[in-house]
Amino acid sequence: MQTLPSAPVRGKALLSLGLTALVVTGCAKSGQQATLEPPSPPVGHSYPVAVDVPPPVSPGIKFSAAQHEQVQQAFNVIGLKSALMVAALTCGEQDRYDAFMQDFQPHVLQAQHVMDAYFRKASGRYSGQKMEDSFVTQLANNQTIAGMTQGSAFCVNNTAEFQAVLALKSSDDLDHFVTDLSPAAAAQVASATPAP
Repeated sequence: MQTLPSAPVRGKALLSLGLTALVVTGCAKSGQQATLEPPSPPVGHSYPVAVDVPPPVSPGIKFSAAQHEQVQQAFNVIGLKSALMVAALTCGEQDRYDAFMQDFQPHVLQAQHVMDAYFRKASGRYSGQKMEDSFVTQLANNQTIAGMTQGSAFCVNNTAEFQAVLALKSSDDLDHFVTDLSPAAAAQVASATPAP
């Protein structure tokens, strides 16, 4: 069984680079007179729902439709985890991020293993790790930049996102949430799901 001690460390280091950019940007603007506008209400997810799966390095490397569907779902779960980590670090939502990980850690780890296996097959054992590291870095950077473009609405949107995620009751609810539901719709689904 493969352990992933370096993934959280790697993710935190990458996110700290992106967050440093947010702090530097904020510091550069601190001398200016700021006018605060109320943030707009959240609309849908505060991150792209479907995460683009990088193609294999060779057209000869094939995945079945079922494998592709499983890989896409895993990438979406990891994309949510990354987006929530960016939000936690940017908006002071560490407690909610920890609650999400406590509730869904086995499912997130399963998605991580599917993603690891995809990169090994898509690019080879050693090149696959490099390809995966590059992907995780780019994902976190893109999510950080997307947060910067939202300005003050970013934390408002992510509060709604955390509320919706923490209302989910099962791994199936989480999979559905990262596939195609807005936070409000996912919360309705979760509230309609009977407790085990």
